[in-house]
Amino acid sequence: MRAIRFVSAIVLGLALAAPAAFASVDSRVLMLDDIRTQQTEIRDGVEARTGRYKDLSTSQRNELLNKQARMLQTIEGKHSTEELNAQQKTEVFNTLEWIEAVVNNDDDERLVCERRPVLGSTRKERVCKTATQWREEREAARNMMDSRGACMDCKSN
Repeated sequence: MRAIRFVSAIVLGLALAAPAAFASVDSRVLMLDDIRTQQTEIRDGVEARTGRYKDLSTSQRNELLNKQARMLQTIEGKHSTEELNAQQKTEVFNTLEWIEAVVNNDDDERLVCERRPVLGSTRKERVCKTATQWREEREAARNMMDSRGACMDCKSN
């Protein structure tokens, strides 16, 4: 339970430290050494297959370790989130959220962020939604396109 609270605190810290993550940006900066320490603890548990990590499937275990390694490579040599660019912050945030979801066996509530262009501007903004919300949006768009296509077929007959 302590590890999950720690992950949640890190995720919240990243969200607050990342520019444009939310309407108001907190001036606090997350120290990446905390992430490294926490990820080492998780890696040890996953490799030992003990505690909350004992029920992970082989594919989940391998994916977790691979994502973790890529994230640690991204933050290597850096001390705080201020040293990461916007894309790196998004990647680190998404990886931490994914790890938390796998460990908690709750992938649908995992928060996923994307950087999207602002219409009429060259800037990008961060849009964060749960995995369920992203899936529902895609399904609604697909259904709308399908219903419009079916309606167009009706008019041509």
